[in-house]
Amino acid sequence: MVSAHQGWRLAWLLLGAVCLLPALLPLSSLPLLGDWLPALSHHVMPEKARYSPLSYWLLLTLVWVVQSRWPVSPAPFFSVAFRQDLLWYFASMGLRLLFLGAWAHAVVAFYSHYLGFLTLPGVAQWHPALQFVLGVLLADFARWLSHLIRHKVPLFWAFHSVHHAQRDLNLFTDARVHPVDRMVSSLVTSLALLITGNGVPAVILWMVIETLYPKFYHANVRLDLGPLRYLLVTPQSHRVHHGVEHHYHDCNFGFLFSLWDRLFGTQHPDHRIWPATGIPDAGFPLERDGSPLGLLGTLYRQLIYPFLSLRRRP
Repeated sequence: MVSAHQGWRLAWLLLGAVCLLPALLPLSSLPLLGDWLPALSHHVMPEKARYSPLSYWLLLTLVWVVQSRWPVSPAPFFSVAFRQDLLWYFASMGLRLLFLGAWAHAVVAFYSHYLGFLTLPGVAQWHPALQFVLGVLLADFARWLSHLIRHKVPLFWAFHSVHHAQRDLNLFTDARVHPVDRMVSSLVTSLALLITGNGVPAVILWMVIETLYPKFYHANVRLDLGPLRYLLVTPQSHRVHHGVEHHYHDCNFGFLFSLWDRLFGTQHPDHRIWPATGIPDAGFPLERDGSPLGLLGTLYRQLIYPFLSLRRRP
């Protein structure tokens, strides 16, 4: 007789097998995917859609195992915070389909018309690996810089604070990003990618990295990655950045690499602390009701929070 635990494990393995199927599709099927999902074809690369289900399944499995063994704080995996941030994830996906694709096209058109002279000469003739490395370094520096700006400029912080308000960091907290905050971030990062002229394969690989790795370091896992912390952002270093005390907000701005924080003196020196997270605003609408209607109501209140907080300022 199969126990409930074994049943869940078998169901999870079966789900993994289903997630593997798109990755096994032949390349000739990609135009067909665009025909089936015309709304997606203009905003989400079908090539990425082949690998996203399996990538998410592997990431969820990894974090589930690690969190069960080394959690920062004892909390159920599918907590109310997890469900709220998962709703943010689906809401942001809908936003991308409805609007952010057009925003990206507008940015590219503006760059091509007015800023094309910024494209680095000769980079297109480099070896693809070197071109990708340069693109990643510039894109990551742009992420670091945009993150710093969104903390230092009060107008931008009002929207970025929604992301920082989460008190129970989890796998999908990286999706808790206000649309205005996302537009500011994507604008700066897009310019870095356009300057280096990377092709579609490199852009797809970067998209996978920037989608999955931040989910790992936002998760409720007690890891600092040992010596790798001198190169990469870790769950520990990013938790410090989310610390509720204000002085934690002024450090560890890195997105993928910790190099820029170390170079510009914004890296917090202590890798052994795990501070409480959130923002010191008792008026922020924290998620408490895990029902579907409760989650939707909280999402609405969190979306309008920046506008209300700006109105309260003198």
